[in-house]
Amino acid sequence: MLLDGKRIVIMGGSGAIGTAMAKVFAREGARAYLGARGLARLEAAAETVRAEGGTAEIFSVDCLDEAATRQAVDDLAKRIGEIDVAINATSFLHDQGTFIDGLDLETFMSPVDNFLRSLFNSTKAVVPHMAKTRQGVILTLSTPAGRAATPGHLGYSVTCAGVEAFSRVLAAELGGRNIRVVCLGPHAISDAPQAGSYTAELFAPKASAMGLSVDQWLGGGAQSTFLSRLPTLEDVAETAAFLASDKARSMTAAYVNLTAGMIPD
Repeated sequence: MLLDGKRIVIMGGSGAIGTAMAKVFAREGARAYLGARGLARLEAAAETVRAEGGTAEIFSVDCLDEAATRQAVDDLAKRIGEIDVAINATSFLHDQGTFIDGLDLETFMSPVDNFLRSLFNSTKAVVPHMAKTRQGVILTLSTPAGRAATPGHLGYSVTCAGVEAFSRVLAAELGGRNIRVVCLGPHAISDAPQAGSYTAELFAPKASAMGLSVDQWLGGGAQSTFLSRLPTLEDVAETAAFLASDKARSMTAAYVNLTAGMIPD
């Protein structure tokens, strides 16, 4: 098993990506600890992991609140000990489509503040509990928006570029403490909306403007990739499992391109 005995904390564990990762991690022998604000969704996510024979526990956390996040992680670490792998898969609705002429500062800053605040708070909280006896791993999530120049995505593009910069500098800071940092960069995930992802609501206005359903709109987006398809939740989760494992022990400060060729790297 790739992750036998590893204790993996997933912030945003009730979302589509967090749940998919938890299932694969548990299958590979890890113990998954899912954190988010909504306990009902968290319990449903954990139950899907348990239904497949995995181990998953939940805890309440609001990653936008620095003190509360630190307390939640400290309390968790008192129970489970060392944290081997930490992932922030939290998500926030934001604007995609408004050009700067119609964009106000608050709307522009909304994804920058929410995504990066959540990432900073969760990372600062887990680091003291990592790499005490074995190598630690922090996985972050970006999208092609951080590297492409798509009109109407100003705030989100700056956000994703920020996540990638955060990941590189964090890797430099923590490498001497035996903690790796790797950023996953998937394109729009084809089956995420059907799995309850916030992207169903995010993509709906774009699809509607073209007279398409979200699935049809995503199908069109697949044609912009070299492989003529989009990544799936399983693709992202399986890649994350490898990156979290000791088989990837020399990978850090890396951007893992899961865009199916949409971003040549």
